[in-house]
Amino acid sequence: MAPCVIDLNTKAGKDAVKTLNLASIRKAIPEEAFVKSAAKSFQYMFRDYACWIASTYALYSLSNSFAWASMPFWQKAVASLVFWNISGFFMWCMFVVGHDCGHTTFSDNQTLNDIVGLFTHGSILVPFHPWQLSHRRHHMYHNHETKDYSHPWYTPERLARPEEGKGRMMHEHTWMRVMFPYIGWPLYLYGMPDGCHFIPFVTDRMWKESTDKEKRECYLSLVTVLAFAGFYIYLFGGLAGFAFYHLAPTIVFGWWLVTVTYLQHHDHKTLVYTDEDWNFVTAAFETIDRTFGFGIDDLTHNITNGHVVHHLFFTKIPHYNLPMATKALKQYLQDNELGFMYKSDDCRDFFFRVHQYFVEFGFKAKRAPRGKKVN
Repeated sequence: MAPCVIDLNTKAGKDAVKTLNLASIRKAIPEEAFVKSAAKSFQYMFRDYACWIASTYALYSLSNSFAWASMPFWQKAVASLVFWNISGFFMWCMFVVGHDCGHTTFSDNQTLNDIVGLFTHGSILVPFHPWQLSHRRHHMYHNHETKDYSHPWYTPERLARPEEGKGRMMHEHTWMRVMFPYIGWPLYLYGMPDGCHFIPFVTDRMWKESTDKEKRECYLSLVTVLAFAGFYIYLFGGLAGFAFYHLAPTIVFGWWLVTVTYLQHHDHKTLVYTDEDWNFVTAAFETIDRTFGFGIDDLTHNITNGHVVHHLFFTKIPHYNLPMATKALKQYLQDNELGFMYKSDDCRDFFFRVHQYFVEFGFKAKRAPRGKKVN
């Protein structure tokens, strides 16, 4: 996937930018791709909840059976790991349903989106509204060196700045980058790099730019998370049960979230912009559609292999219409001789790839050439 450069000093470059605009792309996508259906969204939500609850119940039943008491430790460990991985995977799928709520694509009803978002994300101990806030800003400024949220883009110039000590520390210690897929999600929720998602500390970047209403919504999200945590502690008979049946799968869920989102946005040749040349549409084409295979793309609502078009229309297209919209986008680009703009990759080795990339370059990125629109 070589970097795709549009040189505005050439006629071809100027023609390409005229062709590559949001209105033209939207016309090329079937209107039905933009239809939001609460019924379909609930269908996927119930499927994910059923799979998550079933796997948790299976582990609970096994660990409280007579057979469990007679099993050697290694068998208990293997059984626990299997069920933790299944539960954690479907917690990630549930997150994607809440992700639609955050983008207002779960339904056409904003109140319903907020209620379902609070519930789905609260059930996996994610503060919905703060995540929604930081994630919306990520979509508004994707691949902007300083304005993007969630992804700290470390160009050589930025990494050399005195205030970027944490970034330098991470890139100087390989073990930190190896571990990041496992610890990145809790670090993000607790404040790195945008700000705390539990308490709206006014010193945090995210909350400096937020309204009083957004801060109140943060507390509402915190109360929802605490209510679910309390329910789980009661349901599983104390903190030990809570850790065994819920927190352990949460590590797996966090790994999936970091793995998918990192691979959607990071590659050896990823380019970032500044105010000098950032453009919403062209920057969106730095995003990469990656096919995970093994049925994972469909189970995770095609957030893996339909991410480019999602970034172009993040408040318009629900997850179940991403394949249709992606197909139309690719056809539009080919018809206009812009197929080179679209980045995709077969990523069936995703487990190894994410750790490989973190070791090789972490959050480092290249600055787009000045004076050009780069994709």
